[in-house]
Amino acid sequence: MKHIITILTILIIASCSKEQTFSGTASLTLINAVPNSTPSLVTNFSGTDPINYRNALKLEYGKADKGQLNLSYTGEQRLAIYKYPDTNAHNAPLYDLTLHLQVGATYTLFLTGTLTVPDTMFTIDNPPYHPISDSSLGIRFVNLMAGSVPVSVNLAGRAHGSEANNLSYKSMTGFTNYAATAGISKYTFEFRNTATGALISSLDVGDINKASFNARRYRNFTLALIGSPGDPTTHKAMLIETFTSLN
Repeated sequence: MKHIITILTILIIASCSKEQTFSGTASLTLINAVPNSTPSLVTNFSGTDPINYRNALKLEYGKADKGQLNLSYTGEQRLAIYKYPDTNAHNAPLYDLTLHLQVGATYTLFLTGTLTVPDTMFTIDNPPYHPISDSSLGIRFVNLMAGSVPVSVNLAGRAHGSEANNLSYKSMTGFTNYAATAGISKYTFEFRNTATGALISSLDVGDINKASFNARRYRNFTLALIGSPGDPTTHKAMLIETFTSLN
């Protein structure tokens, strides 16, 4: 299964005074978790100024493109996000945001909610370090399903809630380390209704013990539940790589 992440690296020039200027970068990951936002959302890092939709960064639902980067030169970053094709009256953006990005920090902006009531979850990410001597990966869990009941997360075959329990909308756990050794090929995680135990979505986190390349070892990920509670076709467990701070 292919898990792709959109990373937008924001170049920031921050002035502490008229005489002294520090420059650096902040890392921003954008995730489209808005159900029925097909074919995509598009970004405008110039706020609501006119953009060329054909060349704009497109965020597909439940996906992102690691190869697309966007650069800016300020710590206060204006970001407008539109539905593509644009169906809002008077070309109004779905989101009109101002992000405050600190040099050296790593952020994730989850676009969630619905097309009629858009919402966001903005996190400063501090994933754990995995030393060479510790063959492991880190995973945290988040419920991004607007209007959902609380959910639990378990490894397949284990008790409900074995990994996380009673996650309400926009609740996120800390990182848990999992072994990423040659004897383990995958982990299967299941999101369930906490009250009833009904399965909502599941995901295999694989590519752990490939002889040629271990795609998971020493890295960190966010496993997100996305979708609309009333539409099972939108239910999805999404794996997102979480990057280490640039500090």
